[in-house]
Amino acid sequence: MADYNSSYTGAQIDAGIATANTSLQTDDTGWAEYVDTQYTSGAPFSVIADTDTVIPNNGANANETQMPADVTTFYNGSTITGRSGDGIMITFECKLIPTSVGTTVAETWFDIGGSVGEIYRRLISFPKGTGVIRPINFTVAGYQLATWATNGATTYIRANGTMDVYDIRYVITRTHKAV
Repeated sequence: MADYNSSYTGAQIDAGIATANTSLQTDDTGWAEYVDTQYTSGAPFSVIADTDTVIPNNGANANETQMPADVTTFYNGSTITGRSGDGIMITFECKLIPTSVGTTVAETWFDIGGSVGEIYRRLISFPKGTGVIRPINFTVAGYQLATWATNGATTYIRANGTMDVYDIRYVITRTHKAV
């Protein structure tokens, strides 16, 4: 019985290894960061009690150096963009300051519109009281289908009292490329 490798030349083996390595070096995953530069500690935006409010992020300080090769942007200045079938992870950060004694909770969520609407709703409480900064940081993982791809995802906040919001930041990662 002949040795398995005896029928292959060194050049054929090297070419096969190069092909395998190239197929493993695709840029299907990647991440980007989008930081708002308009709303800062010196100039926050205010949330009115019991009102669904879009959380603005101008994304003016963006780091898109690690984007997947086929993605133009993960965030277009108003929505988190989508591609049907992709897996995605979103880290959301901001700072909240209750500005009235009655502000004890807030909720954040992403809205992709259509029949799906709100997703990944999160409740935040304020046990430290009025005027105390509450840093918010959470990560959600999920998938995107046609509704998200069509509409994008808009970030919202609603509180039971008034509050200020600033230092808004997204880190968005594609964890799976649609097949």
